[in-house]
Amino acid sequence: MVTSVLVACSTQTTAQPAPAATTMPLPTATAVSAATPTPRPPLDTALRQQIFTEVWTTINEHYIDPTFNGVNWAAARAEYGPRALVAEDDATFFAVISAMVALLRDDHSRFVPPQAVVAEDRLTSGREEQVGIGVTTLRLNDGLLIQHVFPASPAAQAGLRPRDRIVAIDGQTFTLGSIEGPLGSRVRLLVVQPDGGSREFELVRERVEGRIEPLVMRLSNDIAYVAVSTLWVRDMHEQVAAALQQLVAERPLRGVILDLRSNPGGWRDVLSGLLGHFVTGEVGAFVSRKGEIPLVVSERNPNLRGLPLAVLIDRGTASYAELLAAILQREAGAVVIGTPSAGNTETIYAYEITGGARLWVAQEGFRLNDGSDLEGRGVQPDVRPDTDWTRFRLEADPWVGLALERMR
Repeated sequence: MVTSVLVACSTQTTAQPAPAATTMPLPTATAVSAATPTPRPPLDTALRQQIFTEVWTTINEHYIDPTFNGVNWAAARAEYGPRALVAEDDATFFAVISAMVALLRDDHSRFVPPQAVVAEDRLTSGREEQVGIGVTTLRLNDGLLIQHVFPASPAAQAGLRPRDRIVAIDGQTFTLGSIEGPLGSRVRLLVVQPDGGSREFELVRERVEGRIEPLVMRLSNDIAYVAVSTLWVRDMHEQVAAALQQLVAERPLRGVILDLRSNPGGWRDVLSGLLGHFVTGEVGAFVSRKGEIPLVVSERNPNLRGLPLAVLIDRGTASYAELLAAILQREAGAVVIGTPSAGNTETIYAYEITGGARLWVAQEGFRLNDGSDLEGRGVQPDVRPDTDWTRFRLEADPWVGLALERMR
């Protein structure tokens, strides 16, 4: 039986569909689950038929575009249904369903097989389990940019830091090697540092568990710097609120820099919770085939409304992170610094499918109070730096420097 959750560009899961982020992957993590999935018995024909029917029907009833982006959805059922039922094994069966959903070509909707659902759930908890070196990374064209280094991990003990770039693994380009591997095995890394130097590291892979947290600190002139790498961690807004409360308790703030670069979006509750520090009231509306649902924001402690505010974004800023930046730009007068965001803002709902699979369905769009829609367009910055922020340590980040200049 199908149950759903809402995510967004946003996401959420409930007995009714819930909104969530349009790009489910958290910051790309070089992690492998330490747990071995429990083997599942093969699906019989009746279960295959039920699963396929649930997926097709859910999209048929809830997909945001009644024309299915020009796809003949009835014909898709006729073509892919028989192929799914005669698939040689369960992996092929799930691949056939994934291929059918991919016909929509919307960068949002997707089918997640049961074994991958376990990993999704672990990531949204904010807990990262790895058999590796203890980092999460962002894949760039020329390397894996380290985002988080977990305390006491092999990476931390070796001195690896955020914004170091892994360019080679075991003597091969990073695209051919893997940080993950058997427990106790060794891995050689060539790492380029932001100052241009490079070092080789040899680390022993360990079982690592870490927590993805915001980075919140006080900069010069009592400006708060708040870096949020994902909205998929369900209590991210609570973590940010607690850190801001601590800063305000020490002495008042004179401005805030909110860093959403390469943030893939996440949960609607996290979006609303972060907004509540800076704006209140109706800030836009979610629009679907069934009508409109206003996004109404309640005040959060600490109340930072009226403070100078800068938001940093880049092409990797997507989904609810884009809405966060756009709403603050329009409603709170935030200056947005960076490059245009992904333009990937449709809300997806998570539907729990029989047998442990999950279906994400693009179900809602979003309109700002001025009627504008960010889908396919993205947030347009007020200031567009000509530097590559990934080449600098945080303390020398020129984008942060521009934000500080705007607040003087």
